[in-house]
Amino acid sequence: MTTTSLVEQLRAVLKPTEQPLTEKEASALVEAITDVIGRELSVAEKVEFEGLGSFYTVKVPSETQGEHITLPTIEIEFEPDPDLVKSITAAITDHPELFAEPAEGTEDDEEGDEQLQPVTAEVVTKLPDMPDDTVQPVVPAKKDEVTTEEKAAKNRVSEVEFVDITSLRVERDVLMLLPQDLAKRYKAVPIALKEGILTVAMIDPEDFDALQTIRKETGLTIKPALTTRDGISAVLDQYTGLQAEVQEVISKSDFGITSKDIARASEEDVNNQNENAPTIHIVYSLLRRAVKERASDIHIEPYEGRVVVRFREDGVLVQKLELPKEIQSAIVARLKILASLKIDEQRLPQDGRFSLLIDKRQVDFRLSTIPVVYGEKVVMRILDKSVGIIELESVGLIDAGYKVLMKNLKRSHGMILVTGPTGSGKTTTLYAVLGKMMSPDVNILTLEDPVEYRVESINQSQVHADIGYTFAAGLRALVRQDPDIAMLGEIRDSETADMAIHAALTGHVVLSTLHTNDAAGTFPRLLDMGIEPFLVTSSVHTAIGQRLARKICQECKQEVTLTKEEMSDIEKDIEHMPAEVRETLGKSRTFYHGVGCPACAGKGYKGRIGIFEVLNVTEAIRSLIASRSSGADITAQAVKEGMVTMAQDGVLKALKGLTTIEEVWRVTRE
Repeated sequence: MTTTSLVEQLRAVLKPTEQPLTEKEASALVEAITDVIGRELSVAEKVEFEGLGSFYTVKVPSETQGEHITLPTIEIEFEPDPDLVKSITAAITDHPELFAEPAEGTEDDEEGDEQLQPVTAEVVTKLPDMPDDTVQPVVPAKKDEVTTEEKAAKNRVSEVEFVDITSLRVERDVLMLLPQDLAKRYKAVPIALKEGILTVAMIDPEDFDALQTIRKETGLTIKPALTTRDGISAVLDQYTGLQAEVQEVISKSDFGITSKDIARASEEDVNNQNENAPTIHIVYSLLRRAVKERASDIHIEPYEGRVVVRFREDGVLVQKLELPKEIQSAIVARLKILASLKIDEQRLPQDGRFSLLIDKRQVDFRLSTIPVVYGEKVVMRILDKSVGIIELESVGLIDAGYKVLMKNLKRSHGMILVTGPTGSGKTTTLYAVLGKMMSPDVNILTLEDPVEYRVESINQSQVHADIGYTFAAGLRALVRQDPDIAMLGEIRDSETADMAIHAALTGHVVLSTLHTNDAAGTFPRLLDMGIEPFLVTSSVHTAIGQRLARKICQECKQEVTLTKEEMSDIEKDIEHMPAEVRETLGKSRTFYHGVGCPACAGKGYKGRIGIFEVLNVTEAIRSLIASRSSGADITAQAVKEGMVTMAQDGVLKALKGLTTIEEVWRVTRE
């Protein structure tokens, strides 16, 4: 609608007509007028309409009203045309019955009849900027009546809302409405567009200049929202991929590194004080992006003419970018400086660790280098210390397995072992178990390499094998600290296993991990380490096998139809489940998958969940261990006694819509 047509329609409303507008037509007209005014004001601070008046924006500062603090807002004010004021005043005087209001103390009845009280000139409120000769008395507000100013103030309390956008995936079309340079300059990012209104998350919603600039740039009505710096950073990262960010630095820099550069590696480099150095900028960008995307590992892999960087996300390696071959040595050297490794040693593998403050979070990195054909490959494990203890239910240990474990946690001594391959979440599960056992009257000590989670009220110690502080040596000292519960990061050798077994036999609860394929494999593994069968049967009472499966993105989850062959395999797993578990399933079989959306970056998966089997060591299983039976025989006996296997637990989680059946088979099939 043009401004001309707007004025014509306004004039039509103000002039008497033979056929007055219906209520529906009047509502449509008002809505159209509002839209035009909003669009015009989105690109200008003031808009004038002939015969109507001027509309302009004003900045309303924050106010304190008792216990409430109103956030600052931008509001639209109206300055009427003098001719319009005279027309309205004359109409009220000549035809007061048209402007009648319900009489005091009356309400509309169900049929719409009203008792009306004529409006006279004495009760007309003064309009803005009216000539002096048209000024009328202002009717004072009645007792307990809310004034217009109070209403406006109350509305402003809820107009600017707080939004958490740290994990929000903004649609690309919305993101591109505001250029990246403006978004960075004003710490403001677009997050949603609806009916011509662009919601912009800002650190400072009262930044009037920023709002005016964004309004002019986008040509849209702006709705400001309050958010955090972390939220702004998360959305800013979505403007350009890591490749573009790194390429921009590369194009402006010379990354040649010489022996003199290596010799000049100083304490300043290690402390990351020269943040403008190109190498430091690229390395920090890599590490920061990996942390924000919740990657568990970073792989830097050299090839003949390029360097490939991959992140392990939700257990799957994903290529993120390629680096020019000429900057390979500079990147590796910078990482070695951070990890206090020998920069000039490129023939032998090296291991190290370092810690960085990324987005106000302390993050540890375990670094490993190994010489390959075209240089040195670097792999870094990311350990986010701010995660804290996760609930058992959150990691996926639920239903039958959860009940068995909770029953065994009440024992005053004995050993609980968690098994699975590297990266299957064993340490997370151990800490979730500790969370259930923590109390003020319990002394908990841990011995880890490294300490992955920092937890209050738990005494955590980190081993240093290079100075002789190994798991075995640490465990000797640990049992002298009067622990009720001791947690070992891993049982790696027979000496550590023997000491852990004896600690469990002497009145301590011991938690630890082993590298085996399933829960039943725990016992043959301990026997292979030289532990006598009678010691194993007397100490270990629970073995937990686990894997990590990717979770379906809940934003784009849809039902999926499986093939007959797939359903046949699933029914076989269900058939061998315990009877009480089968009874809870019913006859319907509904499975899901993720189709891909902005929230999951089109992958259909977001996050991971554990798939478990919890083996309770009964008398029958003790007999099998004592006779050195195989893991398969122990598993068969445990299933007879009601154990839900990892594959079966995965099927149950797929039926609940937590993961896909393809993902279950990927992580559980040998």
